[in-house]
Amino acid sequence: MMITTAVKVWALNNPNSFIRSLLLLCSVCLLLVSAGCAASSTTIIEEEVVTNPKPMYSYTSLVIRDLELERGLYSDSPDAEMSQRDLRYVKLPGELSEHIERYIKSRRIYKKISRDGQPDAATLLLTGKFIRLGRFKISVAISLRDGVSGQEVAYFRQTLWDVLDTTDSISQLGREVADFIGRIQYK
Repeated sequence: MMITTAVKVWALNNPNSFIRSLLLLCSVCLLLVSAGCAASSTTIIEEEVVTNPKPMYSYTSLVIRDLELERGLYSDSPDAEMSQRDLRYVKLPGELSEHIERYIKSRRIYKKISRDGQPDAATLLLTGKFIRLGRFKISVAISLRDGVSGQEVAYFRQTLWDVLDTTDSISQLGREVADFIGRIQYK
């Protein structure tokens, strides 16, 4: 009795095996690219404008005001019927201001940072509003104004996508606003 072992060599000179190899390579590349996209940021900066005639580093203090949040962005019910969810949304502007203040302080850009101070000639005033607020998307428009004239010196509009819980994403949004303020310091 004789046992014969057959070995089939996978050669690229066969048209079918070449196509299979190419498809396998393309599939692996597609998986690597999609894995890279999944790990990337979901923040989209829509607009950044600096219109200040004097350098941004000449401001030594920052006053942060809570962003405006209209009730219609997060609720359809009248004021008397506030649910637990609505009560969390009401607190979002204050929480965002706290996060912005914390991140700006950690960068040591300004000598004085407050949420209730009075603006003067060396102060920037941070104001803004929530444009859109929902389960999957948060949009804000931030304005930096000169402390004395009230003239807008910088504008920042941003959207945070893939938000599963708005209250948990406020910290990331505060970091993005602080990054914007850090980027424009020497413009």
